[in-house]
Amino acid sequence: MREAIRYFTPEKLEIFIKIPFLIHINSPGYPGFVDSKTPAHGIWHFEESGFFKEAQKTKIFPKSIIETINVKQSFVNGFYHIGSLGTFTQSGGSDFDFWVIIDKKKFSKERYENLEKKLDGILKHCREEYSQEVSFFIMDQKEIRQNFYASYEGEEALSAPKIFLKEEFYRTFLMIAGKIPLWAVLPEKIIDAQLNMEGITSQALAMYDDLIDLGTIDRLPEEDVLKGLLWHICKSQEDPVKALIKSTMVFSYGFGKKISKQLLCEKIKQDYPNAGIDDYGTDPYKSLFDRILEFHELEEPKTVNLIKNAIFFRLCGYPDIKMPENKTPKLSLLRKYISNWKLNKNQVAKLLAYNTWSESEKLLLEQTIINRLAQMYNHALKSMADINAVFENPDEKTNWTILRNKTKHRLKKSPDKIPECSTFIRRQNISNLDIIETPNLWKLNIQTHDGQNMKTAYKHIHFLGLLGWIFENGLYNRQTSTITIHSDLWLYESLDKPVNIDSLYMSLAPLKPLSDTSYARSALWLKMVVVLFYDTQVQKDDLVKAEFMVLNTWGELYFEAVDFEPGKHKEACCRVLAKKMSKYRQDNLRVHIYQFSNAHDPDIVYLLKKAYNDETNPGEKQMPIKKKPYLDKL
Repeated sequence: MREAIRYFTPEKLEIFIKIPFLIHINSPGYPGFVDSKTPAHGIWHFEESGFFKEAQKTKIFPKSIIETINVKQSFVNGFYHIGSLGTFTQSGGSDFDFWVIIDKKKFSKERYENLEKKLDGILKHCREEYSQEVSFFIMDQKEIRQNFYASYEGEEALSAPKIFLKEEFYRTFLMIAGKIPLWAVLPEKIIDAQLNMEGITSQALAMYDDLIDLGTIDRLPEEDVLKGLLWHICKSQEDPVKALIKSTMVFSYGFGKKISKQLLCEKIKQDYPNAGIDDYGTDPYKSLFDRILEFHELEEPKTVNLIKNAIFFRLCGYPDIKMPENKTPKLSLLRKYISNWKLNKNQVAKLLAYNTWSESEKLLLEQTIINRLAQMYNHALKSMADINAVFENPDEKTNWTILRNKTKHRLKKSPDKIPECSTFIRRQNISNLDIIETPNLWKLNIQTHDGQNMKTAYKHIHFLGLLGWIFENGLYNRQTSTITIHSDLWLYESLDKPVNIDSLYMSLAPLKPLSDTSYARSALWLKMVVVLFYDTQVQKDDLVKAEFMVLNTWGELYFEAVDFEPGKHKEACCRVLAKKMSKYRQDNLRVHIYQFSNAHDPDIVYLLKKAYNDETNPGEKQMPIKKKPYLDKL
């Protein structure tokens, strides 16, 4: 907790203290207030907690609200933070992820919905007033004990590895308020042979009302190791360095031969009795780093340098690399690793200069990480005895399908698939994207909200090749950024007035699946954008080329271009293009046609749609398209 607070700005510390208080109370005028006669607020014994006392001392809330608290019954049994906060990997951008533990037996559907409304109100307050991302996970204490994670009445739809979720909770949780997880106070080994774990648990709960049993981890099923690998491969697009570190930990549990199988959470618990204030020797992430280093040194020496680089970058705040602050345990640990690994000044300087690496260098690092993730995944598939039985398990079949398809999407390579950018560029807070047409090349300059300029961040010989790269990597945000095209030509759609790039973007939106259910089946072609280019110099109004992007239900963008012979009739050009387009034919495929020219061509949309219909539905008569100028104008 002390390490968590170290990196907070005054505003972040204030909201960190406020959140549990707002869950405990339900007062008009305060975030999270729910106007209902069915209460859902109150944290067990919150007014005895350090957070309550801190709220009193710092006077975040007026004296009147503190003195008039009257919570007759508390409906939240435990409130904890899980994740990197308070560890060596914490940064200023760390999210707040909280587990809210309830006893579902005491909740009607209305009470549960009131709790959700309360948490949503607090979340909105945190985001709008403090720019802090917060997530609340409501869980039932009995179901967590059985490794079951679901909403109030819904079926479990979680594809994350359950055992590792619980292991991470026990390894990283910060006690905010409520009852203490029984796991944290039980001895690792039961000395009295006459009592089994259930007997000890029952006895402890009977003696101490401030304990809550969230279960133990007795074994690591083989399928959970595989699921953990898949999960982190899917997460690698957000942060490949973090994904490599966590997936290596999971892999070592399942396939390490010389390394201990003891869970890291148990190792950390062993040191509870000896821990002192500001004792960072058993930091959750330091223990994780040491484990994966030991695993590589003993069993995977060929890739040990990749792991060392990943640990270095994780401690330096990847992808915005900089040395940790002076006089912090994070800096002490990094210096210790630099000394142990015998890194010279030039090697350290090269790693610290990551922000200035070329885009190709950054992508090479990320591709090396992805290759390593794929290598571990393939090893797991070959090593598991009955892999088909795991994938076909009727209780988990949908989850496995989703995870396998998301993994396929992550690892799949295709020359026509629009490539990813580096995590460094994806994390930039972009204000403007300048697309500049030069002879035979399109270039992209990026400006960020903090005043940085990235000259020629990307270039492509095709317009849609560059624009698709922007869309594929989520660099354009309609609310906070703009796209400017520097060209003598105009973009037209169906009308004779030019449109901006946002219209083209909206033809494809949403570019990414809104939920994981899209991965429950094979990818289907969903939308297509065609841009036709006209000759504006020699034979004016002749079609020169066409470019098109196709989006599938997995959120993958594919690109193709077709060059037309000089002087070829438009009808013939449209037939050539329609043949190319037809390979993406799908029943519900939506096609949007644009023109890039200095004047609008009123006939080309009809000609291309007719050619496409003739190609995809030979022999079927197309309904005539009647022009309705007045309606077009409307």
